[in-house]
Amino acid sequence: MRHNMKKFSLCLLLLSFIFFVISTESTSASSTGYDEYRTRFESIRYLADIENAGYEISGGTYITEYFKAAGINAECTVYPAINKQYGRAALFFADEGGAVLYKTEDLECNNFYTGSLSQPNIDIAATAGRDINGNGLLDILIVSRCSDDGDIFKIGDILFQSEDIFYRDWRVSDKINRFSMNKDLNMITAFARNGQSVEFLYSASTLEELINGGFEPLPYQIFDANYEKFGAVKVVPGIYTMGEHSVFILYLVDDAGQVVWNFQCARHYDNFSRMTGISFKDVDGDGWADLSVMARYMSLDDNNKTYSATDFSIYYQRNGYFFEDEDFRAGYFKSLTGKEKMDDIVQAARRYWGW
Repeated sequence: MRHNMKKFSLCLLLLSFIFFVISTESTSASSTGYDEYRTRFESIRYLADIENAGYEISGGTYITEYFKAAGINAECTVYPAINKQYGRAALFFADEGGAVLYKTEDLECNNFYTGSLSQPNIDIAATAGRDINGNGLLDILIVSRCSDDGDIFKIGDILFQSEDIFYRDWRVSDKINRFSMNKDLNMITAFARNGQSVEFLYSASTLEELINGGFEPLPYQIFDANYEKFGAVKVVPGIYTMGEHSVFILYLVDDAGQVVWNFQCARHYDNFSRMTGISFKDVDGDGWADLSVMARYMSLDDNNKTYSATDFSIYYQRNGYFFEDEDFRAGYFKSLTGKEKMDDIVQAARRYWGW
């Protein structure tokens, strides 16, 4: 017995050593890659150096203004760029002669994959110079377009300018992106400068509180339903307008007007157009009613052209909660034509579940 325990202990020690060596090599390789990347980044002195350092200037709108921070004290143009190897975004402030007076990659969109050198930025969708904090100096707003396993989404950020430095407020960036107030520059401005926010849509406890905050239930789309674990409720779909964007969300509201659940159906689309179908039939055959929703949304394609898309969401009811379908949608969405009705989706999902 003691002999076996000794062998077991030696095996554990050997495995620990192997894991330590692999981890050390991996960390060393990662550190070396980052050091090389930073060396190339720091070597950029002129716009002409950007391509050789692995960057490509992105976006068609460049900000030309007088900047004071970071010792610039000159008129210069802000060029957003993407590192082609690692998908990292950067801003380069260059004067008329192409000399880079200031550069930074300290941006929210470079922190999507925590601790990773590689990031998901495809391009910079938009930039603008606006005085957000009211100090008389222009701040830089940036919206990056990203891809994660083919799922296109945006990340918004603000680079604030003071008398001395450029800086980011992570609390502002966190809320901009956590609550999807990153669709465009005007939406970011409405939050960061004007104090408008969608946060109440997720924290309100009553329908009255939602309506007082600006939530608008969609007329003729509200209906009564009985969800077994939630009892008799009203299904209340509606929108909240922020800038030029309509945020689409649905609530289950009980007889006392209390919100018992909310559904966020818009995924990463830029805007809501109209709801085309809703169902509370059992989809997966467990005897409990589920919620299925179909709607038209608006987004931008790779050429920044607006397009319309039909999409759907199915939420399965469980013991006191709902969870969103992923597997059925992943396969069925590829063949979606936009002509389907809500019942077509429900019947296809039932066949998927073996009905």
